[in-house]
Order: sequence, then structure tokens, then C-alpha cells
Amino acid sequence: MPIPAYELSAEQIAFRLNPPASIQKKEDVAIIGQARAMEALSLGLGIPSKGYNIFIMGLPRTGRRTALLNALTNYTVSPIQLQDKVFVYDFQKPIEPRSLDFPAGRAMEFKKSIHELVEDVKRIVSIHAESDEFKARRDALLNEMEGGENRALSEFESELAKAGFRIVQISDSQQQSTDILPLYNGEITSFDVLQAAVASGKMSEVEWNTLREHYYGYMDRMKAIFETMRHSRTKFDKRMDELRRAMLEPLIESQIRSLKVSYDNPKIVAWLDFFKDDLVSHLFFFDKTRMEEDRTSRRRRIPSLSRYGVNIIVDRADCLKAPVVFENRPNLSNLVGFTDQNPDGSDEIRSGYLRIRAGTILQASGGVLVIRAEDILQDEEAWLYLKRVLQTGKVEIQSTQNPLTPSSLLKPEPVEVSLKVVMIGGESSYDLLYQTDPDFRKLFKVCAEFDSVMDRTPENEQRYATFIQKTVEGEGLRSLTQGALVAVLEQSVRLAGHRDKLTTCFSSIADLLREADWWASCEGETVLNEATIHRALEKRAYLQKLPEEKLESMIMSGEILLELEGSAIGKANGLAVHDRGYYAFGCPVVISARVSPGDGGVINIEGESGLSGEIFDKAVLILSGYLRSRYARGFPLSVTASICFEQSYTPIEGDSATAVQLCSILSALAGVPLRQDLAITGSVNQLGVVQSVGGVSEKVEGFFSICDKRGLSGSQGVVVPHRNIGNLILSKKVEEAISKGKFHIFTIDTIDQALEVLTGKPAGQEDHNGNFPEASVNGLVSRELRRMADIIHRYET
Repeated sequence: MPIPAYELSAEQIAFRLNPPASIQKKEDVAIIGQARAMEALSLGLGIPSKGYNIFIMGLPRTGRRTALLNALTNYTVSPIQLQDKVFVYDFQKPIEPRSLDFPAGRAMEFKKSIHELVEDVKRIVSIHAESDEFKARRDALLNEMEGGENRALSEFESELAKAGFRIVQISDSQQQSTDILPLYNGEITSFDVLQAAVASGKMSEVEWNTLREHYYGYMDRMKAIFETMRHSRTKFDKRMDELRRAMLEPLIESQIRSLKVSYDNPKIVAWLDFFKDDLVSHLFFFDKTRMEEDRTSRRRRIPSLSRYGVNIIVDRADCLKAPVVFENRPNLSNLVGFTDQNPDGSDEIRSGYLRIRAGTILQASGGVLVIRAEDILQDEEAWLYLKRVLQTGKVEIQSTQNPLTPSSLLKPEPVEVSLKVVMIGGESSYDLLYQTDPDFRKLFKVCAEFDSVMDRTPENEQRYATFIQKTVEGEGLRSLTQGALVAVLEQSVRLAGHRDKLTTCFSSIADLLREADWWASCEGETVLNEATIHRALEKRAYLQKLPEEKLESMIMSGEILLELEGSAIGKANGLAVHDRGYYAFGCPVVISARVSPGDGGVINIEGESGLSGEIFDKAVLILSGYLRSRYARGFPLSVTASICFEQSYTPIEGDSATAVQLCSILSALAGVPLRQDLAITGSVNQLGVVQSVGGVSEKVEGFFSICDKRGLSGSQGVVVPHRNIGNLILSKKVEEAISKGKFHIFTIDTIDQALEVLTGKPAGQEDHNGNFPEASVNGLVSRELRRMADIIHRYET
């Protein structure tokens, strides 16, 4: 019979919460239970020094993002940090666009000023071109040029006429050209006609050759004259440019000077100087007559004014506080920025700076960039570049890589940037980065760790109730009764896994409220009461428990062998948890042990077949240590014991089956049967102390469900570590069965206590000579191990 002292009473098992005393509806509940993490966030956001970026560590659904947004509500930066970022054309190095910084909102003002200045230059050039002074000086230069051309042509034509030649214009469908033709019998005649005259004898060969010789000489002189005329026109163009510059430069310089007064940034002032020099040097860009002449002559000299634009890539005009940017796809292009390709696929240098686009690093400049660790670690290049930005404080925008278009020659000037980076990830991501990347610990000096649970104090219960009420009101859900509020809080405790804790996975609680409201709407209920909450939990379990039902069906049909009554030697019921992430359930599993004399020690059949994990293997090795230290201090341990999870064909991990494995081995050694109407869970160390395990509530409910389906006998129950009492938060159905004496829970601290519960016999304590009482379980085990040692000794001798 079991020893009653180990059984928990119904009062010890029952778990009930009292309704919170009051609800402070105005209380800020966004950061419940995360005081440590909030202090870390405050530290990281408050220190402006380099390296104080933040890694937010914790499980999903623990309010990490909400807490960050809450912390950022009071985050302020110096107005100096909120800057507009622009790119402009570099007149000295066209392939290296220059970056300029402006105080927040001033970039658009600068862009408008530049545009207005260019438009003013257009008007000035147009007005200047129509002024009497300019026309007079232009006409003088033009008359001088044309006079020289006319004299040269007139003298050449007179010389040609004396020699019997004349200049003619020859036109065809393709082009127009100038040629020299001889006069024959007073008429212009082609060389083809003259050649025919030579053939007919009307012109001598000597005359023909002399004529041709003179022709080629005059053609060379005509080409030289035309070349001189072209040089003359080029010189004229230069003199016209000098004339425009001399007349317009003072006006343009005056406008630039007034613009420079508005900006005290040396880089902006220097660029305006280059801008003025380029404008003055390219005034012909604004000469409409010149442009029309270029079009007429089909020369590709149509000037482009795109070099005089301003590309604003970051505009803080409407930024009232530090920007917060969430980058959900932190690849290199999205983080750093890129340069668009021209629509026609060409790489136009003069307008290339207008195609530069800012990435999220620049968009977050002066504020906070938030990324997920798992996302950026998938792109090693992006992670390396982000570190470089944080180290140097500069962003080098890359050009987009496209296999269908050539790489851009643009190399924009690095842009200075100042920002905080907040990385959100789990414990594994943080440990990986901290241990493998030396730069990480220098750049992310603050770790804000979010706990998945919080202490269940009256104050926290009240604040939790406030959160629940605010969720209901904020989403327009049905109102909660006191009973429903308590039921939700009890579910929070169950999710936390301890009676003195509450879960901080607030989204799970919010989901429960939404689902309860939906089921209430289906039933036509006007409020959310305790029954509604329990129904929502049952429906959620029903939708997710298909694998559990299939496993129970196999047990009920006898496909999986499981005894729930009687006793057996070397066999006991263990408890396992199947955790699917979103749903966990407990199920019984039969553990058997077989022993014989030998030196094999404890053989882990799961391990031998490759189905056990490292923690499971370690737990099995502990069993050998316990057997040696407890029973074989005076003789060699000469036993081969095999342990097996019967009908288990999937990988298994953890040490929560150590107690049932050890009890099975000791039962097989002592020949003492173990109760089959009980299931046991617990981890054991080499001293025989039973340690706490996880998922104890699910394990109890899983075994109860099988017993209930087969029919409760009144003797069935579960043996759990005494240290897990605080983790027992059972369903109302299990609590009711326990209160009626139909199901039992026993708690143990040592493996001896487990043996006493499972066998109904005293375990037996050592006397001062190290001997156990002969009739005790330990005495029988010790005697059997000594017998096996004697057998081995006899065979060896």
C-alpha cells in the first residue's frame, strides 16, 4: 500500500485566484513585468556615445516591440541630429556625386532656391541676348568675323575666275557639298564632259592635265579657307562666351553671394562656388538661338541642365521627433540604398546623382533603426556593412547590380550618419553573435532581456487585470465578469508554468479574449463569463489536439500496450510531453528494464539505436553512477541492465524519465513489482535526489485522460517531484477527480520515496555498516548485485 504521507491533499492541489481589488484604467500597462528590460532600454537610448546600440533579447509574444515603442515615446535627440540629406552634381568629379547636409527642412528650401536661380539665369540670358548693348557688341564681333570670311572668299573666287574656275553648290537627297568646276567655252562644265572632249580630240592631253592639276590645287586652298573659317567661328563662339560671361558674371555672382549667406556649412558654400563657376562657364546652355542652331545642324550639343538639380534623399521637414524605422527585409540594398538604372539602360553621368535612393539606415538617421537579428544574419554582406556603418558613422550608397545592364560608374560620396540600432532576437542569436563576432560586443553594449514570466504579486495581478480590461475596451469586445477575469488570470498562471508567476506573453492572453468573444457571439451571449473563457480554451485545445487524440486512440485500442492496474517487475509507466510549439500534451510511455550478470553497465537502447539526445544520454550515465555509489561500494558492480522506451519510434530528449528508468532497474534487480496504476516523472542525480521537470501539469493531465477514458479505478495517480508542487496548475476536471478520491498525486524528494510509493514496501536505510534491511527493496537490490558479482567472479576464476 502507498505511504499516505507522500500523497497531496485536494486542498494542496486546488488552485484558485481571487479577483483583483481594483483596476486602474489610466495605468500604463505596456511594460508589465519587464522593469529590468525597460531600464536597459533607457540606458541604451539615453547614452549617445558610439557603441550603445541595443539588443532586445527574449521570446516572441513577450511584448518586446510594444515595450520598445513605449520607451521611444520619450526618446529625444538634438535638433542638430535631424538633418536633411541631399546629393548634388560634383563639377570637378562627375562620377562622384557630392553629399550635403542641411538642418531639418532646409533642403527643400535650398532646392527651390537653386531652381529659381537657374530660372533667373535663363531669364537673364534671354534678356541679355535682346539688349542693345549685347546686340551691338555681338554684331561688331559678327561683322568682324563675317567680313574676314567674305574677303577671303571674294579674293579666292576672283582668283578662280581668272583661272577659269567657279565655286558651285552640289545638292542631292542626302547632303549638300561645295565643289570647284572649270569653265569651258564660257560655261561651267563637269570633268566628265571635258574628259569626253579629250577622247574626241577637241581638247589636248596637256590642257587636260594642266586643268586637273590646277583643280586639285584650288580644292586644297578652298579646304584651307573653310578650315580657317571654322576656326574663326570657334573663336567667335569663344569671344561670345567671354562677352556673355563678362556681362552676366557680376549678376550671377551677386545672386550666389546672397544665397551663401543663408548657409554657414562650409561644404555647401564651397559647392555654391563651384556651381557659380560652372554656370558662368556654360552660359551657352541657356542660349536658345544656339540651341536651335545645334538642332538645325543636327549636332548632339543640346545642353542638359540636369546637372543643376538637387536630389533630396532624406527630408526631415515634417519630422517632429526622432524617426523610428522598422526594416523587415534588411538586405544590403534596403539598408544602404542604391542607384537606379536609367530607363534606357545607359549610364548618364550628369544626371546620375538624381537616381540615388536612400536606404533605411539614412532614413533612420538621427533616430532609431529596428531590425530582427534572424533577418539580418541571413545576409552576411548586410551584417558586415551595418557593422562598418556603426564603426565609421558613414554610409556608402551602392549602385544596383543587374545582369541585364552594365554596372554604374557612379561612386557617391559617403554620407555621414548618426543613429541607434535596435536588434530584436532570441537568446540563441545573442549568444551566437556575442561569442563569434568580437565587433558585436563593442557595437551592442546594451542587452535588454525580456522575461517570459513575471512574479504573481497583488500589484502585478492588478496591473494584469488592467491590461486585460484595456484590451477588451480597446478592441470593442464584450465586457468581462469577475469570474471571467479570474479565469483569464488563471490561464496566464498556467502559461507561466508556476503558481507564483504570470506569463508575459500578452498576445496569447489577448488572443484568448478575442476567441472567447467570438464564441460568445456564436452562442448569443452578451458578456464574457467564466464559462465562456473555459469554452474558448476547450475549443482551442480541440482544434489543436488531433495528434493527442490519435495517440490516445492507439492506447485505447490496445495498439500501444499500457497497463493501468496490477503490478509488474522491471516495468513502469513514465510520462512524456509532446510539444508542438503552439500546443503541448502529456502522454504515458512504458519503460522496461532487464538485468543480468555482466560488465555492460546500463545499456541505453534508445541511445544505441540513435534515437536519444545528449541530455537523455547523460541521464542514463547518471544511473550507473547511482548504482555504484549506493550498492556496490564493497564489491565490483557486475550487472548488465538494458532500459527501453517501449513502442517509441521517434527521437527522445531530456532527463525527466530518469526516475522511472531507475525504479524499473531496481525493480528488476530486487524482483519487486511496481504498481502499473501509477505513472512517474522526475529527474534523478547521482545522490538519488529527485529533481524538478518541465511540463508537469500536461503530464498529469495526459495520464489522467487515459485513465478517465478507460474508467477511473480510484487507485490511479501520478508521482511527481516534490519540487514541482508550485508547477501544478491542473484542469478543473482533474481537480474534481482528486477531490472525490478517484485520482491521486504523490510527491517525492528521493528515489527511495519513489520506490516506496511504487512498491508499497519500505525502501530501507543503510545502517552504520552500510547494510540495508534484508526485506527492504534496497536490501534485495544490494543482495542481488552481490550475487551477480559472485557469479562473475566464479566464471572469471
